[in-house]
Amino acid sequence: MVRPVTRGGPSGRSLSRRALALAAGIGLFLTSGCGLLSGSEGNEDSNSGMTTINLGTMPAVDVAPLHLAKNKGYFAEEGLKVNTSTIAGGAQGIPKIASGELDVTFGNWVSFIRAKQQDKVDVKAISDAYQATKGTFLLMHMPDGSVQEPADLEGKKVAVNTRANLNELTAVSALETRGVDTSKIEFVTMDFPDMPSALERGDVAAASVIEPFISRANQLGAETLLDQASGPTANMPIAGYAATSEWVEQNSEAAAKFQRVMSKAQAEANGDRNAVEELLPEYAKIKPKTASLVTIGTYPSTLEASRLKSVVSLMENNGELPANQFDIKTMLYQAPESNE
Repeated sequence: MVRPVTRGGPSGRSLSRRALALAAGIGLFLTSGCGLLSGSEGNEDSNSGMTTINLGTMPAVDVAPLHLAKNKGYFAEEGLKVNTSTIAGGAQGIPKIASGELDVTFGNWVSFIRAKQQDKVDVKAISDAYQATKGTFLLMHMPDGSVQEPADLEGKKVAVNTRANLNELTAVSALETRGVDTSKIEFVTMDFPDMPSALERGDVAAASVIEPFISRANQLGAETLLDQASGPTANMPIAGYAATSEWVEQNSEAAAKFQRVMSKAQAEANGDRNAVEELLPEYAKIKPKTASLVTIGTYPSTLEASRLKSVVSLMENNGELPANQFDIKTMLYQAPESNE
């Protein structure tokens, strides 16, 4: 949000003061996203009366409830217009909410927590999105390649969607649990949609893949080397939606509405696999047959510190956070209860 800047001048120059006041008034009028004159919050479209939220997302099974809510008009019912744009991962979305290019971004919990803990961005989580179950977060390889077991990855390239995020951290945890020296692995970044073909070509020895791209990789002959959502990382919370604390404070009504819509959509998607399958070809650009094979995790309908503490523990155990110093509650936005 651009705020008018006032500069002091000689006290006797009333004309200058009037000019400054007029300029400030115009500036306030132009900053309609702040609702300073209208009393509304968010980036309001004067023609439709809708509050616009620019949101970064990914073509993953994790965000099916978001598309369900859009398609069923749940956002519109709350007076919200959600415009989506594609990002490679949460690590890419965070600087975009910091700059104001995005209002809200989908992303993994590790990237959100790290940004908050390092004071890079004052992240405020608005909604949970996805939690892993068996088969939803896999390290995959080609069975006829040079890697036949996890230890074979030492000295090889492994694809992750972004560095130092939950994708990489759960892979490291799962590999080290099996005695692999991950310092000898070269982790390279790659968008999830590109991973199946990269495995088939032999560009990487393994890839840390999520759905629906696990099913696509299976169709190309790739197999599971290990399940990253097993052992210490079983049922790991994967991702959520977040904004900056400043955006939430300035748009508290829009944030509360977004949280309310997502809670409803998450619960609905969690109980209706068919609805998720029908959405995947539309936004993930996969064939209906592939959608029918996708392994789906869970969509939490509440934002709970108790559940997200497992991500904090994972980061502490891997040296990503100092022990017992990060309080996840400080990062979570809880909207006031609606009187409706």
